Amino acid sequence: MDASRFISSGLVEAYVSKLATPAETQELERGMVVYPEVAAAVDDCQHDMEQYVSLYAVKPPAYLRQQILSTVETEEEARHSNAYIEETIAEEIYTRPVRVHGIWRWTAAASIILLAGSVFLGYTFYNRYNDYKIRYENLLTQNNTLTANTDLYRTRMEEMSKSLHIMKDPAMKMIKMPGTQLFPDAMATVYWNASSKEVFVLVNNLPAPAADKQYQLWAIVDGKPVDMGMLEPGNATPELLQKMKSISAAEMFAITLEKKGGSATPTSDQMYVAGKAG
Repeated sequence: MDASRFISSGLVEAYVSKLATPAETQELERGMVVYPEVAAAVDDCQHDMEQYVSLYAVKPPAYLRQQILSTVETEEEARHSNAYIEETIAEEIYTRPVRVHGIWRWTAAASIILLAGSVFLGYTFYNRYNDYKIRYENLLTQNNTLTANTDLYRTRMEEMSKSLHIMKDPAMKMIKMPGTQLFPDAMATVYWNASSKEVFVLVNNLPAPAADKQYQLWAIVDGKPVDMGMLEPGNATPELLQKMKSISAAEMFAITLEKKGGSATPTSDQMYVAGKAG
């Protein structure tokens, strides 16, 4: 608790009036050590209270002193003469009603209002803090999403640039593989560099395979199919080339739909596209 909180909380008035709990007393005394302004506020409050007591103290009438002295002298004379008689003297004493100064009532009311205001402001600021925190987290999530998308687009552009560079390489031979009679709408293209033995495939139009199926590229060498690798679903797009296994000679290329992971031999009735190399 800071100095202003100590002063506005009502602890100072409770402490001076001896109404504070032990815990509140310890807390305020620690605050008086840490904050000089709190100690000054306690001193001011004590001074105000002393002025209040002095101002509204009941002063006894002047004649009362003389009556008391006369009574004492009479009792002393009676004691010495062994004739002491205890008497009860009932005298009308002028009294003045004590009025509680309004400053303390106003101080208590102000303290309650300040405390209620502090609670209200604290609740309001807490709600605003949570609202701003949620907004910040949403903006942070959006920013992270945009950053991730930007990185994804950058990677995609780099891959497309590499694919375009490979396609334009004069050493690359483009082999179109149109759809078979069973799948006439299918289309794919092989880019083959016989010198470097590199083989790339571009999926122009192939239907998305089932979860347990995967496309497989084949090269026909001396009339026999040779496994050239599996097409990864994420790379099966019209813009990106996928690097396959290398081969130095081939008469034909074809793509079949096989079980996921590939097959040792192609499934002839699942051949989607095929094209001659020469």
